[in-house]
Amino acid sequence: MPSLSGSDNPWLDDAVSGISTQNVYVDSAVSGATGLTDALSSVVPDDGSIAVVVLPAAANRENQYDGYVLDQLTAAGGQKTVIVAVGDNLMADSVAIDGERAMTIANENESSGGSLQDKLIETVNEISAETPTSPGGGDVGGADVLLPVVIGGVVLLAAAGTAIGLIARRRRTPAPSADPVPAGIRLRVTRLRELRADYAAVPGSPVAAETAAGIDALASHVEQLFIRLDAKAGEDQSVLAEAEYSDKLARLVAALDRDYLLDLLTRPDLWDAPDERIAEVREALAAVTTQIVDNIKQVNARTGLLFQVSLDSLIGRSELRDWERQFKQSSGE
Repeated sequence: MPSLSGSDNPWLDDAVSGISTQNVYVDSAVSGATGLTDALSSVVPDDGSIAVVVLPAAANRENQYDGYVLDQLTAAGGQKTVIVAVGDNLMADSVAIDGERAMTIANENESSGGSLQDKLIETVNEISAETPTSPGGGDVGGADVLLPVVIGGVVLLAAAGTAIGLIARRRRTPAPSADPVPAGIRLRVTRLRELRADYAAVPGSPVAAETAAGIDALASHVEQLFIRLDAKAGEDQSVLAEAEYSDKLARLVAALDRDYLLDLLTRPDLWDAPDERIAEVREALAAVTTQIVDNIKQVNARTGLLFQVSLDSLIGRSELRDWERQFKQSSGE
């Protein structure tokens, strides 16, 4: 076991000693250390497969490089997975699952809302869910083999129309590096981020600045939804979400494009009822974002997805239907 002198990093020195005898170590300098220790101990597996270390932000002060604390703890501990929080910075490494995947899970939870305790618990749960069971622990040829058949039946019953078409042409791959965001949704997210830059560049317009921030939030939440669906939910839920948001995001992209809302904000004199049109698009952007956040919460709670946003006001604009159709054609759909 590598040793560190207290003068190198006393917080790390104590943490190395801590995880040699226990799976959860929370430095006493961390706010609410006792309660956090109890909460983490209740979710960390007792088989010694995962260690969680929580240190104050000051523990980064003497580090030789980014990730130094994680590297030292991974090398020192006997656990296959190490999850570390230094201040509000979450990191993870693992030999039980792909190390990059473990780090991605930690980083995604770091950027999510909630307390440090919630983020750490979610990281533990997600990594635990992806960690393979020990050999012999499963019943080969039993329920796991039947699961795809069951899921397929649910999809065919529940996902009519577009969703069935998506099932036919979509195949999930187990590679950790595969983008969990479906290709069609990724095209829309990419376009949203391009438009976000256009709105941010409009001078002296609070509405344009607010719209840029709203677009950025929407794009980020869309990615989070499909990342979490890929990690936690069955394929039927992911396909239903793809069917739901493929059309809605295409409609929003058309409404937010340079030829519509951006033009309304910069040349309102050239449009009839510009204020009404602007309000419609802003309300649609907020409504879709709110629904996606609700869906993320549903995924986290392991409940079915609910869709309630219709975008009726945008559907009624014939010019938006034309632009939406052009977007789909240009993206090969």
